[in-house]
Amino acid sequence: MFWKKKKPTLEETKIDKEKSLVVENLTMTIRSQGKDYPVLCDVNFQISPGQIVGLVGESGCGKSLTSLAVIGLLPPTAKVETGKVLLNGLDLCSISEKERSTLQGAKVSMIFQDPMSALNPLMTVGKQIAESYRIHHKGASKKETKDQVLAMMEKVGLPRVSELYREYPHQLSGGMKQRVMIAMALINEPDLIIADEPTTALDVTIQAQILDLLKKLNEESNSMILLISHDLGVIRSVCNQVMVMYGGMVVEQGEVQQVLQHPVHPYTKGLLSSIPDPDKKDQEIACVPGSVEALEQRKQKGCPFAGRCQEVVKECKEHCPKLQYVFDRQVRCGVYGGSFDEGK
Repeated sequence: MFWKKKKPTLEETKIDKEKSLVVENLTMTIRSQGKDYPVLCDVNFQISPGQIVGLVGESGCGKSLTSLAVIGLLPPTAKVETGKVLLNGLDLCSISEKERSTLQGAKVSMIFQDPMSALNPLMTVGKQIAESYRIHHKGASKKETKDQVLAMMEKVGLPRVSELYREYPHQLSGGMKQRVMIAMALINEPDLIIADEPTTALDVTIQAQILDLLKKLNEESNSMILLISHDLGVIRSVCNQVMVMYGGMVVEQGEVQQVLQHPVHPYTKGLLSSIPDPDKKDQEIACVPGSVEALEQRKQKGCPFAGRCQEVVKECKEHCPKLQYVFDRQVRCGVYGGSFDEGK
């Protein structure tokens, strides 16, 4: 049967923590109006060199907070309660702010979704990329820095780089600005790149170019990429693995083609069924009923998706399912013979 549970072999679970990103049991709260609310619960995943792992889910499911926890840019109201974020064996949750600042931009970089708001409108794009380089190469001369910047601008596919170096963000197209952001993220050759909705503001043609660029750079540098997106088509075309989040929890994760072709969790099924199909143009587009609950309204027990689930059983409303292997991926669901965390 398809639902037969299968534990991974020792070889399948083996990972070199000294050369990977490993997130273990990450649980986080946010303080609001004098009360702490859980926003991430028992998040576990890993990324090996050369992998692109996708993170999907509706707004409010915990995608961006997960990425901010990894890079260390959490808001002051957020607090990591338990868990580890290991980058090449170093726990990023236990180091000082000074130590973390030496890693940001050097070992781990972030590509933001809106380059127009992320770029400084008062600085030329060349100087902004150069600033990212000089922070971690304090002994570099001006000529060395500029040569590195021009080389990186060419690498990410920017044209006439010598002229572009002296231009301001408002003089560039959306696709060019995003390439500048990618150049800033890659200039120090980081081990891990976090791409937060990097193609949201771009048209379809430019979006495809940026995604091809990310795949090419990933293959050349053997880096790790965490790609956050609400677009399952983007995830399917770029990623090796995918994680589906809901209510601050990973509800399904596995090899991208297996998860997207044969979804197991009811939430994953709902997301895939809501994609418009040109072969069903006369039919109403399906959708996941309801909406993501506000932080203050979330129930403290049971499965966070129980109120919207079409396959919910009584146990789901009382206890939270554990993340476990169901055939070829991990799933947090009690419908398919899942076990539950007592008291949650």
